[in-house]
Amino acid sequence: MPEVTRDDVEWVDDDETLGEVFCLTFIKDVDETEALSRLGALPDTLRPRTLEEAREANGSYEAGYPEFAFALNLGTWTVLIEPDGCLGSLTGPLTALSRGTEAVSVQRHEYDEHAFRYAVDGTLVTGFEPTWPHHRWGSEPDRLLGKMRVAGLDPDTKDDAEDDYVSSPYVPALLLAGLITGAVPHPDVLAAEPLSAEIEPWFSTAPPSLSLSDPAMIAALEAAPPHLLRTVAAREIMRLATLLDLDGTPGLAETVAAAERGEPVTVSPDSELGTHVRSWLTRSRQASRSLNDFARPKMSDDERIATNMLGWFAGALKAALWPEPHAAARAMLYPLTQGPPQLRDPAQETVTLHTLRSNPDPT
Repeated sequence: MPEVTRDDVEWVDDDETLGEVFCLTFIKDVDETEALSRLGALPDTLRPRTLEEAREANGSYEAGYPEFAFALNLGTWTVLIEPDGCLGSLTGPLTALSRGTEAVSVQRHEYDEHAFRYAVDGTLVTGFEPTWPHHRWGSEPDRLLGKMRVAGLDPDTKDDAEDDYVSSPYVPALLLAGLITGAVPHPDVLAAEPLSAEIEPWFSTAPPSLSLSDPAMIAALEAAPPHLLRTVAAREIMRLATLLDLDGTPGLAETVAAAERGEPVTVSPDSELGTHVRSWLTRSRQASRSLNDFARPKMSDDERIATNMLGWFAGALKAALWPEPHAAARAMLYPLTQGPPQLRDPAQETVTLHTLRSNPDPT
């Protein structure tokens, strides 16, 4: 098999292809449909489409500003392409994508940070901002040193070196990914209609990402046994649901009760509860995204505030249903302790802290 060269990756520097913001994530021994599913693909949106079609929908208030990912089969590896997206470069989603296999992600973001990440079986092995390749982290930050040098990413530069800065660093970063995978996508494929789907991270295999910062609450959460965390999570979700008049949502109370009992819970995108979750997230996205475009008048300020609360609730719900309570504990109480005023309740926060510290024996 021919080795990937610089000529194979130069196209990513062309703004006319994927633009100034995109993410390419390679997953080994996982087919296109499974790769999209792990990222949070909505099954009823899975079909071939053009990049232009995705971009048009992504900018549409009526469409709900959906995010898209495209999947291409490269042989042993599948690459996920997120135009204007970044999920694959985030540690939570990337490590989830890598469970049972390997995943490599390259991010170009001209208005924030570029990124390179390599994960194996749920663990971030090596991560760095390719503009400054000498700053690395992960379980084995030096694992890729030889390939980095071949790709043109010098891992030995110093902070005071005049040539420390790497220009267009996503190009050698993609070359590094190609040296790991043995294949990179060709831009001609993107001009066709690759398999794609709307992506909703709520339904992905990645854990909740919100994390509170109150030291006392964090200590109580870490010390509490799983059964107590599940109880606190269930109570908090139903408090929020009542506050937002969502407690009558079909399937909500039953699903939360099952999670509290420690039963495995899955909310699929096409289930009754999943349909409501999708609606809440879409409305919340419309509220935030329309602030900055011509669709702003489509929501009043009061509607926008109320609709934003739906997104907060959905985030807390995912945390409450997560099968590993300690992995999601900080996210489930985020609205209570650090959310908007409409969701915070200092008295309830005190009660919750006391409950967590009580640590009763489940027997």
